[in-house]
Amino acid sequence: MVPNYHWKMVSGWSNYSGKVRSHKMNENEMGYRGSKSEFVSQPNFVKEQRVDGSYCIANSKHMQLRCTLMGFERNYLVKIPANQLNNRSFSTLSTQPVPLALAKGNTINPWFFTGFSDAEGSFIISMYRDERSKTGWRITPNFSIHIHIKDIALLEGIRDTLGVGKVRKNSSSTAIFRVDNIQELQVIVDHFTNYPLIGFKVSDFLLFKECYDLIKQKQHLTQEGLEKIVALKCNLNKGLTVVLKEAFPNIVAIPRPHYKFNGILNPNWISGFVAGDSTFCVTIERSSENKVGGPPAFSRAKGRRIRLIFGTCLHIRDKELLIGIANYFKLDEGKYIYDSLHRETSLLQIKNMSDIINKIIPFFNQYPILGVKSLDFADFKKVAEFLSYGLRPTEKNKEHLTESGFSKIIQIVEQMNLDRNNSTSSLQDSVHRKEREDKT
Repeated sequence: MVPNYHWKMVSGWSNYSGKVRSHKMNENEMGYRGSKSEFVSQPNFVKEQRVDGSYCIANSKHMQLRCTLMGFERNYLVKIPANQLNNRSFSTLSTQPVPLALAKGNTINPWFFTGFSDAEGSFIISMYRDERSKTGWRITPNFSIHIHIKDIALLEGIRDTLGVGKVRKNSSSTAIFRVDNIQELQVIVDHFTNYPLIGFKVSDFLLFKECYDLIKQKQHLTQEGLEKIVALKCNLNKGLTVVLKEAFPNIVAIPRPHYKFNGILNPNWISGFVAGDSTFCVTIERSSENKVGGPPAFSRAKGRRIRLIFGTCLHIRDKELLIGIANYFKLDEGKYIYDSLHRETSLLQIKNMSDIINKIIPFFNQYPILGVKSLDFADFKKVAEFLSYGLRPTEKNKEHLTESGFSKIIQIVEQMNLDRNNSTSSLQDSVHRKEREDKT
């Protein structure tokens, strides 16, 4: 072991220690990692080189650890632009994006995964004709999470944490994490047994688990077992396809398990659910009053109104879940939850500045959101810092009242949420997305 003074390595730390050492080795033994970055806080720029993270040589008689300098290795899955790496905030409302992983080894908290699955996961039993099968049908169970490709790193983190499944690009704009191996699916079933889903989707899981158990016992290869799986599938997700209804016209559906919201069991569940199904939004509207002040939900400057909104839109059948989230934050559900009966949706919308500063932001600082939405939360906090002058009245805190300060807020808003450039319509888009899902 020798002290590492080789400045061709990436600048930054992969841990919080003050010293780094590395083994001597040939450059051509290194893999490719990192990208060329410009660190504005250093007078002498540092070129990045091919480097790996820490690893152990498995076939060695003694475990050997090699550590190298990495550019914010603990954050590398979040894909933070290089010119933002050295931005620092000394406020209690820190605006730095959080790392993708919550623990050592980039593992993801199991309750976070459950919450994210409540928002984005799907339990599927696929059935299609196969003349080679004894019953004439092939049955394939799978669990999948299908999201925007911007969050493919989060899917990879889930795969690596669970040790099962595959992640691939599903299209130019989407990525999918999928587990369809019958042995690997046992890991998924065990996870949701130990860290249960709490939304309406738990009923899908229970139906899926019954089908999975029949398949493991090879009952799907018998006519009786096949028909029982079809009966279970009747109330799983969107039910039977037209082909299956025609093939099994006399099947009597097995009732869907009754859903009852039993409370939020762990705060990390909220972070996972929010990463998949919530929005941090900043709206800028025209105000009829050309003055500073007004209710604490917003700030007015030169006829414009800035409002921070944290929102979640779900199907109305999950309204109890939204009430549970509101109660968790000790909020008056009557003031924050809105129903749209013709759209069959319920919306949790938190707009009070005091609630956002004192409850929402501190909560997600303690229980971080992972993936791309952590960047939206970081921008959300930046705007909150501008608007929090009422809590810490200084000239600096009133910068948003100036034209230059307002311009800074505009720049932040333009990179948030959808495509990182459109925040004002994000809640409406969430509502419309739910409508499209329910129609298909």
